Amino acid sequence: MKASVSETVALSVSPNLLQNNVQVDGHSDVKSLMLTLSGSANDVVSFRVPILIRSNTRYKVSALVQSQAATLGNLAVLDAYPTGRFVAQDGFANLNVAQGLDSRNKNEMVHTASIPLNLSSSLTILSGPRVSLAGTLNSADNALEVILFIVVKPDAGADRWFLRLTLSGSAGDRF
Repeated sequence: MKASVSETVALSVSPNLLQNNVQVDGHSDVKSLMLTLSGSANDVVSFRVPILIRSNTRYKVSALVQSQAATLGNLAVLDAYPTGRFVAQDGFANLNVAQGLDSRNKNEMVHTASIPLNLSSSLTILSGPRVSLAGTLNSADNALEVILFIVVKPDAGADRWFLRLTLSGSAGDRF
């Protein structure tokens, strides 16, 4: 008998997502997660979005932004932590966040990204080693939860706006 296991990277929205005055819709097809943020206010809006990463191999997560009547003001990784006993020790300890997007351990201060935030072409935002030691794509205790901080700046005079952040996970080397 000969068998093999496919490299798998799965992204989803954490059940810990809290929605305030902005509509946040998350749609996942396992390897990608599309977050559609929309609103009607002209004020700058900031919020935290917890995502879950499960993988049985090295992975990278890339981001792509599309928007109408708004721009991405900031994107940062605020925190990351394992969800349970089936998360590989180095899956948490060796998370690599792109320079300028890493706001972990900054004493609750979020720094504005030093890289251009024009994500109209895909940009790798984080990578890491295998996360999951066991379980399925729906298990509660085999994921890395990553807290993203997103700031949206609506265009002046816009009645409605939307910003779509597409996160794509793939097997890969460190960047």
